[in-house]
Amino acid sequence: MKKISILLVLLGILVVGFPFLRETYYDWQQTRVMNELEQLQNGLSKLNHSFEQGIQDAASNEPTTNSTNAVQEANSDTLGVLSIDKIDVRLPILEGATEDNMKVAATHLVETTRIGNKGNAAIAAHRAHKKGRLFNRLGELQIGDTMKVTLADQTIIQYRVDQISVVEPNDLSVLEDPGLGQVLTLITCDPLINPTHRLIVRAIEVNPNVNGT
Repeated sequence: MKKISILLVLLGILVVGFPFLRETYYDWQQTRVMNELEQLQNGLSKLNHSFEQGIQDAASNEPTTNSTNAVQEANSDTLGVLSIDKIDVRLPILEGATEDNMKVAATHLVETTRIGNKGNAAIAAHRAHKKGRLFNRLGELQIGDTMKVTLADQTIIQYRVDQISVVEPNDLSVLEDPGLGQVLTLITCDPLINPTHRLIVRAIEVNPNVNGT
């Protein structure tokens, strides 16, 4: 009888406290979403600043370092190498879309998912005026084209392009997780001359056991 009384008391406490606990949970979820949104906004702001600085540098004195040298000189911040055979791209991927990193490599936005994890990993690079340098030829890709990332531990991840778009520089939607597993989003300026927008190429991880690929 005593146990039943205790259970009834506990049940009453739960009934009374449930609305409060539910609201507390919703508040926590809201705070988490807002924090994630703020991080993405900050990351996109830094990326746009790096793009703008790169455009100014290209107009005055474009760097001469090529992607091959960049691969050879990659430092401890190198996450891996991005390879896109169709457009002869082979670039080191450096952590952080800083101005210095973007002069010589593709860069991972630290505010997005780490490459190799489920979610949206954003990779940005300049679209240099010199043909074949950095993401200069990214606009030649089409839906269905493939690419791969070889991580520092030699893990190879294959991707297939599933979406191509041109968006405003402050469009945060391109950094959000579409819920499609491992996603790689490539970002660069568009058009090549006097850019005002961003070219977005989204690719989804390819299951190596599907269709023999």
